[in-house]
Amino acid sequence: ATGSGRPVSCLPDQARSREPQMTHRAVAYTSTAVAGLTPADLDHLLVDARARNRMEGVTGVLLYDGQRFFQYFEGPDAGVERIYARIRGSRMHVELDVLQDGPVQQLHFMQWHMGCTRTDGSVLLQLSSRQWQQQARYLGEDLARASDTPGLRGLLAFWEQQEAALS
Repeated sequence: ATGSGRPVSCLPDQARSREPQMTHRAVAYTSTAVAGLTPADLDHLLVDARARNRMEGVTGVLLYDGQRFFQYFEGPDAGVERIYARIRGSRMHVELDVLQDGPVQQLHFMQWHMGCTRTDGSVLLQLSSRQWQQQARYLGEDLARASDTPGLRGLLAFWEQQEAALS
């Protein structure tokens, strides 16, 4: 005890801290878009996703090739679960195929509440697409250092297929 009557801890700060570490989770999936999606539908999806993801602390990217979606999102386990429940219930896609769903050691899209790419007619999508194109350059470097990211590997492969089809 000190002169103030308060006990003094001799333990290092790490040993004194008993707070549980936050668990991060990532989900990656592909799905088939329902017929007739318009740029306005995609804008609505993107605006809603960004707002909800921000509230939940979830970040990620959504790729769309005109027929299929590929989405990778990450964040606190509870937030990811709430976002994932909404995605599973969405009527904008069918045939959801999960490629990754589990804990991750590192977050890769910390500044993105939802990036997106597909630029046919929507200004919002065009801006998101530019952001994704800049980020995609660095994703390969992250993958070289990461071992827990099959979803990110799939994301990059999906993007490269899109780019090759447009070339």
